[in-house]
Amino acid sequence: MRVLSIERGGGRQRIVTYLSDDEMAQLGGLPPQAVVGILEDDDSLQVNAVFREFLHEVVGRVAPLDPDLQQAAAASGEGRVVYIDSRVPEDVDPVPDEDIIGWFRVRGGRIVEGSYLANPHHRIQGAYGFTAVLGGVRQALFAELVARNGR
Repeated sequence: MRVLSIERGGGRQRIVTYLSDDEMAQLGGLPPQAVVGILEDDDSLQVNAVFREFLHEVVGRVAPLDPDLQQAAAASGEGRVVYIDSRVPEDVDPVPDEDIIGWFRVRGGRIVEGSYLANPHHRIQGAYGFTAVLGGVRQALFAELVARNGR
């Protein structure tokens, strides 16, 4: 994540995004789905609902392809697997609710297609910083923006 300082409405705004300058150039600007939110003067984040919805849409579609999540599903057999925000250090146990992005249902050791349930308590800015959009999900977010933008 990075913070951009822009002029808007006669003042400066600090916008949080996951895109690089090259990616923004490729997209022809900063689409609303890539604006994580606006940083207030006290460094609290006013979250962009469009980003939140986009994040959950992409996680629901792409995360089940992650080998680690598939392995967790196989190990659990039945029930659900938790999709944890990558910002959380691996030694944190239990993981705070604000750091759980969502859950997938598991049946017969496999993730059930279309079973993603977003955690309404997940915080985009938590004790461990901003949501860490990494790896396959990060790539999928950008690819989806490219597809929607027709570039």
